[in-house]
Amino acid sequence: MKVLALTRKPGEPLTNPPSLEVIVDSATVPVSRPLFLPDFDSDWCVKFYPAFKISRLGKDISAKFASRYFDSFTVALRLYPLGSEAWLSANNLTKGVLGIYDYCLAFGEWQPWSDISGDVSVGIDGNDINLSAGMIEIDRVIESVSHYTTLKTGDVILPCELPVCFPAIASSDVKVKINSESEFEFRIR
Repeated sequence: MKVLALTRKPGEPLTNPPSLEVIVDSATVPVSRPLFLPDFDSDWCVKFYPAFKISRLGKDISAKFASRYFDSFTVALRLYPLGSEAWLSANNLTKGVLGIYDYCLAFGEWQPWSDISGDVSVGIDGNDINLSAGMIEIDRVIESVSHYTTLKTGDVILPCELPVCFPAIASSDVKVKINSESEFEFRIR
């Protein structure tokens, strides 16, 4: 499994080739396990992404047919060192290192995409974010990404970073709602 996180905000245009980070599978937290703050830095923040799970093998997928290649949706939480650009520079590291440290990414409960009507409302600890299909552009994201890599069953695409960022505080919980129906929480320890 690979996770591809695009470095764009909702509604921003896609670049070609896409600007993205590859997150390794060991970076994902097993279901229902808490995220533990890594010990190699003291200040962390959490960022959120809509997440789409790929449901079949595909390469060079046209945007017209992209909806056939994903079936599930959730929200993902990702840990970042606070002030990550300065942190990377101070430690003489490239941005790619942010996708390889263990247990930096957690997924909420996966929901069938057919249950979501195209527009999504995400509530994160009282902050409501409304996302239209045009802001996410998952069909065009799949088309763009699949031009460069084969998408496999179980891969996850994070098409944009939501405009919400919180400090990561040990022993805290972050509650997330999708369309005011599904509710789950991320535990940070």
